Amino acid sequence: MKRFLGVIIAASMAISLSACGSSSSAPASSGSKAAASAASSGGKISIKMATGGQDTLPSYAAAIDVINDIKSQDKNIDIQYFGARQLGDDDAILQQVMSGTLQMGGTAASAFAQYTNLMDGFTIPFLINNYDKERTAMQSDEAQAIFDQIEKDLGIKILASYDSGMRHLANNTRPIQTVADMKGLKMRVVPTDCLIDTFKALGANPTTMNYGDIYTGLQNKVIDGEEVNITSIYSEKHYEVLKYFTEIGLYPFETTIFCNAKWFNSLDADTQKTLEDGFKNGYNYVFDKYLKSAEDQGNKAMEDAGIQVTKVDDPSEFKAAVADVSEKYKNEDPLITAFVNMAENLK
Repeated sequence: MKRFLGVIIAASMAISLSACGSSSSAPASSGSKAAASAASSGGKISIKMATGGQDTLPSYAAAIDVINDIKSQDKNIDIQYFGARQLGDDDAILQQVMSGTLQMGGTAASAFAQYTNLMDGFTIPFLINNYDKERTAMQSDEAQAIFDQIEKDLGIKILASYDSGMRHLANNTRPIQTVADMKGLKMRVVPTDCLIDTFKALGANPTTMNYGDIYTGLQNKVIDGEEVNITSIYSEKHYEVLKYFTEIGLYPFETTIFCNAKWFNSLDADTQKTLEDGFKNGYNYVFDKYLKSAEDQGNKAMEDAGIQVTKVDDPSEFKAAVADVSEKYKNEDPLITAFVNMAENLK
């Protein structure tokens, strides 16, 4: 159903854009407008890019480095960056890029969940449990096949899928060391069917909430806790309103860097290559430069705040509790199945 919805949305956008650009005297589409603007300004290409999280997150810190690299490499490319939800939250940014109002965006992969189920494979619990596996998995042919299908369905070209940290458990009620400790906890989860079903299987009461509202939700006891990465605990200052943290490694938090496909395809081949190569190089910034230091900052902030930290060394009980969920979402789509099979065989 989500794939069907995505196709309908993309088709509607294509019809609208085609109608606008059907003759030489008609108004140009968002893609051709970008090309016309570049031509009229002596080849200068102006790009607006917005992101839905703090710039201290590894994914967005890496994206800023990439933008600086691209600007220094090609003086004709001007990327105006709007970070930290300046132009709206993840959903708003994705919608703006789909419509062509924005050329580029960076959001959690979960923002795509209302349009397609193809990102579900990235959130299957305990599938990818370390950063070396993730780095390989997200640059694999199987991941690219998912990105290619999303481009066909939604008109969004995914240039890279970075990570802002493995997801763990945090709450204000009790330490979590067993599945029984999850019972009844009202936990904020990323709004995907896979994660909602995962937390139901663990005995919790999953609820969705806008990312920017989590701090006050914890502060006002609207929620008991959250599934979260250490880097977000630091960047959003959740350490100020949490008591317990459990390191368990549920899944890596994918952050997609994407653009309007019609606009991208209107660019010349050299500019396309510069953007693609630049954001692919961003994986090196994420994993080699930012992730460890950002998690170190988060751990230090939790220690200073007096948060009780525990670690689940053997998550086999949790994996068993969500086994049916994992199997269900693995088989949602052949592209997801192929991705999961690949990831399961990574060493």
